[in-house]
Amino acid sequence: MARSARKPGSRSLTVYAPASIGNLSVGFDALGLALAPLDGTLLGDLVQVTPVAAGDAGSGWRLKVDGPFAKDLPPDPEDNIVMACCRAYQEAAGQRGVEIRPLRVRLTKRLPIGSGLGSSASSIVAALEALNRWHDNLLSMAELFHLMAEMEGRISGEVHLDNVAPCLFGGLRLCPPGSQSEYTLPWPGAWRAVICWPGTELETRAARSVLPDKLPRKVAVRHGAQFAQFVHALHTGNLKLAAQSVVDHIAEPYRRTLLPGFDEARTALREQGALAVGISGSGPTIFALVDHHEVAASAREWLGANYRKNDRGFVHVCRADLGGARSVD
Repeated sequence: MARSARKPGSRSLTVYAPASIGNLSVGFDALGLALAPLDGTLLGDLVQVTPVAAGDAGSGWRLKVDGPFAKDLPPDPEDNIVMACCRAYQEAAGQRGVEIRPLRVRLTKRLPIGSGLGSSASSIVAALEALNRWHDNLLSMAELFHLMAEMEGRISGEVHLDNVAPCLFGGLRLCPPGSQSEYTLPWPGAWRAVICWPGTELETRAARSVLPDKLPRKVAVRHGAQFAQFVHALHTGNLKLAAQSVVDHIAEPYRRTLLPGFDEARTALREQGALAVGISGSGPTIFALVDHHEVAASAREWLGANYRKNDRGFVHVCRADLGGARSVD
C-alpha cells in the first residue's frame, strides 16, 4: 500500500481509521472486513498530531480526547491506549537511533467501545499511522503492523489481527492466528453489510470468557471445511456458495445468549432476504449481508426499530472500505 508522508511545511496531520467486522462469522479470529457507510458517515476514529509549542517542548506528550464517545474513555490520558501508542512509537524510534519529540495528539472518538466494531483497533491504527506519517514513514509497513498488533494485544489480552489488518489496509483480510501475515480476499462488489450497534457495550474479554477451551472434533472439522469453502467460493466467484458458508460454529452458539434479541433478528432478517446474519466481532453489534437495495432498506428499518435499544445506537448500510487508514487533511 502506498503511504504518503507529511506534506512539507504542514502544521498538522489527521488520519482516519475505519470500523471493521471481526470474524465475519465463518473466520473466527482470522477474518476482518473494513466498513464504509454508504451515506458518507465517518465510522471510525480520527487522530490528529501537531507540534508542541516551543515554550512547552519539555512538557511531554499532550493528549486531547473529543467526539461522541469520548466520555466512555478513561479520564486520565495516561490510561488511554493512544497515549500508550505514542510512547511505544517513541521507543521504537529510539531503538533505531532516532529521537522524536513529543507532539500534541487529538483523538476524536467516533466508535463506541465494547461495540464489536474494532474500536480499540481504530484508535491504535489511526494513532500509529499518524505518528509514522508525521515522521516520514520511519517504520516500515511490516514494523508498523507488528507494533499495532502488539498494542491491540494490550487491550484484548491476546494478539488478534482481524480488526487491525482491515482497519489499516482496507477490504477483507485473512489473518492466520499466530502469524504476523495477512492476505487480501476478494469481496463481492454487490454485497452490503447492514450493521446495527444497539447502544450497549459488551467487553471483549467477557465475550471470550463464555467460549469453551476445547471444541468437539466434529465442530472443528465442520468449521475448517466451511472456512475453506468460503475462501474458495470468493476466489471462484461463486457468491451463492460464499453466502451459504457464512456460518459461525465457534463463537455464536455461546455468545448469542449475551445478545438479547439476536435470535429474533437473525430469523427476521433471513426472512426478509438477507444472505447471512451474524455477530460482529464479540458483539453486541450484529450484521446482515445483503445483495439487493430493497433488502438493505428493510433490514435497516427492522434493526433500527427492534434491535437498537436506545438513542445512542445506530444502523448503517455499508460497503467494504477498500482504502483502510488514510489522511483526511
